[in-house]
Amino acid sequence: ATPKVNMEGLSAALPFLSSDPDHLYDDEQLQQMVSVFIAHPMPVAKAVGDAARCEGNRGPLVKFGCARPLVDLLSENDDAKAQAARAIGNLCYDHPENRMEFHKLGAIRLLVSILASQEAAPTSTSNITTTPLERNVAGALANLASETPECQLEILQAGGVEYLLGVVVGGADEHSVAMAVRALMNLAEHEKAQEVIGSSDVVTAYYEMLTDTDSLPEPVVADVVSTLVTLARFQPNRLVMVDRCRAIAVLFKVVQQSVNEMKMEHDLDEPEGDPDDDGEQPIALAITDLLLSLLDDDNIKPSFILQNLHNEVLAFILHHAYLFERSQPVTPQLRLLQKVFRQLTKIVGVACINEQVSHAITSQLTSVLKLTTIIDPDMQLGSLLILGNLARADEQSVSLVEQGVHKSVFSMMVEFPNDQRVQQLAIGALRNFAIPVANRNRLTDDGIFPPTIRMLSCPNQVLQFAAVHLLRTLTAGNVEAAQKFVNDGGMESLLLLVCGEGPNLEDEDEGESSEKVKDLRVQYEATRYLVRLLADTKEGQDRERFTSCINEKMVTGIISLLLSPFSVLQEEGSFALAMLSLVRPEWILGDNDCLSSICAVIKSPTSTSKANLSVLSALHELGKTGLQQLKDAGVADAVMSLASSTDPEVSASAAETLSYFK
Repeated sequence: ATPKVNMEGLSAALPFLSSDPDHLYDDEQLQQMVSVFIAHPMPVAKAVGDAARCEGNRGPLVKFGCARPLVDLLSENDDAKAQAARAIGNLCYDHPENRMEFHKLGAIRLLVSILASQEAAPTSTSNITTTPLERNVAGALANLASETPECQLEILQAGGVEYLLGVVVGGADEHSVAMAVRALMNLAEHEKAQEVIGSSDVVTAYYEMLTDTDSLPEPVVADVVSTLVTLARFQPNRLVMVDRCRAIAVLFKVVQQSVNEMKMEHDLDEPEGDPDDDGEQPIALAITDLLLSLLDDDNIKPSFILQNLHNEVLAFILHHAYLFERSQPVTPQLRLLQKVFRQLTKIVGVACINEQVSHAITSQLTSVLKLTTIIDPDMQLGSLLILGNLARADEQSVSLVEQGVHKSVFSMMVEFPNDQRVQQLAIGALRNFAIPVANRNRLTDDGIFPPTIRMLSCPNQVLQFAAVHLLRTLTAGNVEAAQKFVNDGGMESLLLLVCGEGPNLEDEDEGESSEKVKDLRVQYEATRYLVRLLADTKEGQDRERFTSCINEKMVTGIISLLLSPFSVLQEEGSFALAMLSLVRPEWILGDNDCLSSICAVIKSPTSTSKANLSVLSALHELGKTGLQQLKDAGVADAVMSLASSTDPEVSASAAETLSYFK
């Protein structure tokens, strides 16, 4: 017989109870506790809730049968409901199996109905006070919703978002608000909940809360920000979030407050700690992630210049440039602060993709150029992103070059020779500068070719590819620029790429095989550039002056392309052959391997019409001075196979070529 239990008799019934909230009981003690609880739920429910604070007690308590009586208590008086909700919340903390057990027993709908019965209206803050019952219920829902989709969906279907919001906006008790905010944060992980929360008043309430973060505990601010970050992943929410309030400005204010707190901690910290362990992510860093996510939407970028925010952000970054000085003691807080300002610089760069923002930032060019002087690779990346996006508009690009901004980009390429990211963005920014024809002579006069040509010989294919694109842009239709390219040694490096004989590629990871697969795009783009150079200089004095700088190694490259198994390379090789036949036919006629590769292309059943037409065009030119050499190499016999081509243009060109041989 279980003795009757009241507050005074609890110690007699369960003499082993400990005042230590983290006390771990053995199975016999927990089974006795559950037996007494089943017979006399109140006030033993409090003891169950206390015991559930210890992780090791949670599983056995539910295994021995406390779940059903706790769910039954949710239908009793308010005191019973409050104790049951507290116990359920503790039992479900970091325990997926217990969450599913209470889900099956119908606890979630009862918990939501309790919030509904408290009449915590979700859209009004008048005359509302929270109670311990609401606090415990919100806490239970928060733990039930943690990483458990089944529970998240049931809370959503039961209308939990509406009533949790009622606690958030009407709670006089900060603990109740904290629990409701945590519950909504956990709910937001569910895809269906994202739409419901995003279209409710939750977002508006959260931005109002962020306007006065001094009155909120830091964990609540962190959970609010985390929820907004999650919601921002759901595309339709982004515009809703910003349209309802000036979200960007509100969020930036929170970043400033968080940074100030981090700076104080940095000043107190000792320069020690694991350099790879920065601890928990601070609020400021979470918000910069959110801002980047929001600004990914083109419709939101213009909001960055509202209320002069772009100037505030730039000034804020520059004011803290000293954090990147080598004299600063390295503390965990310093590393986190540096991450925040790297993110803020990137935010400015992303916003600059928008034309309105770009124009506004251009008026603050002095501040942007100061960013380029901060010796930190990631800050350099951010400043390059800004400059590259400012140069997307031709008029701004010309203005920037007139002011010598491109020289700052040159400097960054030189100062970070081992950082591929900086060099790649620098090349991209320079290519934007090179797009307006008015800029090209200034760029070439100021020495853009030597550092860019060096990229052709670097062991990184990404940089090779970017460098070829930049060089093509610089020399397009400009023979003088092409000549400078050759004079500065560019042709030799380009021909190596055309031949697929570039430098040994660097290993990306230690222990990885040193054999790297060459990126065919590099060879393809290098060939297209070579063809473009030949096409631009195939006539008159320019041809003679330019072709005097190339060499017979070009023939080796063309052979490599003609014999390539990839049609795109074979086509470009055939076009290069046609161009070279105009300027140096003797090189082709004097190379038996090249003539053999011509025959191979013509006879190959996989050769495209485009490749065949280019080869036939080359033969027309070559036949003018080397008809006998072509005959001796068997070219005439090969061309005969094209006379019956199903492509009428190819067959007609082949017939015309055969007439030369006759």
